[in-house]
Amino acid sequence: MPSTLRVKAYAKVNLFLEITKRRADGYHILSTLFQTISLADELTLKPSDILQLSCSDPTLPTDERNLAYRAAAQLRNRLSEKAGALIYLKKNVPTGAGLGGGSSDAGTLLATLPHWWRRQPSTRLLHSCALKLGADVPFFLKGGTCAAGGIGDQLRPLPKLPKTWMVLVYPGFGVSTKEAYAKVRVPLSGKKSIHKLIPLLSKRPEAWTSHLFNRFEDFVFPDHPELPRLKQSLIAAGCLNAIMSGSGSTVFGVVAHQAKGRAVYETIRKKYPQSWLVHTV
Repeated sequence: MPSTLRVKAYAKVNLFLEITKRRADGYHILSTLFQTISLADELTLKPSDILQLSCSDPTLPTDERNLAYRAAAQLRNRLSEKAGALIYLKKNVPTGAGLGGGSSDAGTLLATLPHWWRRQPSTRLLHSCALKLGADVPFFLKGGTCAAGGIGDQLRPLPKLPKTWMVLVYPGFGVSTKEAYAKVRVPLSGKKSIHKLIPLLSKRPEAWTSHLFNRFEDFVFPDHPELPRLKQSLIAAGCLNAIMSGSGSTVFGVVAHQAKGRAVYETIRKKYPQSWLVHTV
């Protein structure tokens, strides 16, 4: 076992997100397209007989209330593993931002700890652990480009998206996922289909960015008028298109190439300091 192991927990954006219906148990059925991006939290593991999490953000809990800690504890229990780990989480991805930061931390730990402990759990066991933590955690076991159905847990990996540049903007406030879903009213009219977007993803961004879509904008934007203004600011600055990620609050714009992204970023960060120029991974 190495003395220290460092891994990145990549954030995600949703290139497409439609809500198709609501189940009897209250969960909503989605059609979405996940994509990991270069913005990432950093996890550092050191050997220990105990399991302990510490974090660069003092406002975040580091016990059972933390998704990453719960992921490690659940896996250790399922494997009856005697060894532990000292885990340090450096937070770079804002919380409540629609970027899946907490889910990525959890999924990345589930994928990393078996190697750290020299164990080889089945894919089914890891998926089971991930799903108990959250509907989008299974995606972060591998990341990449992936269509998803169900509550976000029915995954269909797609060919890796050619390196694509984006400008991400966190507006300075989060949106509660629970509250966003509470505002959803189904049935929805004019449902969008993901099938128009998927065949175009191997082409340049100009070919597919018109198909970017997020149904949550209908329910989140009225309460947060800063978000549609931000979306228009990104397009005005030179993005091909821009949408909100997940249930918010981050808005991202896709650009034609890195140089354009850098120009957009330099413009947009004057008003929104929590902005990033990122690419797909």
